[in-house]
Amino acid sequence: MLPWPVAASADDPFANNACVRCHENQAGQLGQIVREWKNSVHFANGVGCDGCHGGDATVRAENFPRPDDFKDASHLSRDPRLLTAFRSSDQFVSKVRGREVSYFCGKCHTMVKEKHLGSPHGDNGDPTCLYCHARRPDGYSTHEILTATLDIIDTRGQAEGGRCSPCHQAPTMQAVGQIKETLARTATTIDKVSTQYEQLVHRGYRSIQLAELAEHGREVHSRLRRVFHSFNMREINDFVGEITALAERTQRTQDLLDQVVRQRRMQTIVGLGVCAFLLCFAALLLYYKRRFCLHDASDIVYDTPAGSQH
Repeated sequence: MLPWPVAASADDPFANNACVRCHENQAGQLGQIVREWKNSVHFANGVGCDGCHGGDATVRAENFPRPDDFKDASHLSRDPRLLTAFRSSDQFVSKVRGREVSYFCGKCHTMVKEKHLGSPHGDNGDPTCLYCHARRPDGYSTHEILTATLDIIDTRGQAEGGRCSPCHQAPTMQAVGQIKETLARTATTIDKVSTQYEQLVHRGYRSIQLAELAEHGREVHSRLRRVFHSFNMREINDFVGEITALAERTQRTQDLLDQVVRQRRMQTIVGLGVCAFLLCFAALLLYYKRRFCLHDASDIVYDTPAGSQH
């Protein structure tokens, strides 16, 4: 009989997960899998072993007379060939290779899968998603899959241990480096446009087209990563061109509104200046009236008729 922990808590949502509870007590690689996964983006987003590999993570060891019965019930099916067909989520898949990896990861990353399968990499079945996203420095695979960044595009040469250089020659790697720089600039542009559009909205300006880029920046970043997986320069450049055009439009709009704001500010300053001048002029007239006109009037002596009484 296998030991079983107490109920799951908010700190450990996988406390009752059959896969985790069984594997974390195993020696060697079977236990290392859990430790790697707990440091991954999958764990951070609540994706358990069964989310990728299938099987039944809800079974309980105490409900089975023998450990092997519990193991068989949690795995249900071990045939990795089922991966290439439509299958229910409870069919267990242990290991996958080649193009099967794209379908394996594509259960969640559907759009990336389509781009990858249509690329030279996907067509050859190598390198797979795991080669870039689940590879340790020593060359072995890992379940510690981290959030994808542009750093995953390895432009180092073969002498430096670059992942891409064993297959790609220097001219190709230079082109990849240019793509990486383009993606980096575009990612920065997306963030800049989002900030600019927020400022425009604060000024009362709204645009559906600009809002799609600014308010859905995370999705645009995701689409940018998806397009990269196609390794189709025309598609990459077309998408980058769309973002650049929207960025330029946003910049022009901001420049126009800045000009309007400056004009209004200048008009306000001029208006205040005119008001201040008029007030000063009115004050001067009032002072002049009191100082000279009223003072001179008080000095005038009026003659009275003879015999009049005061």
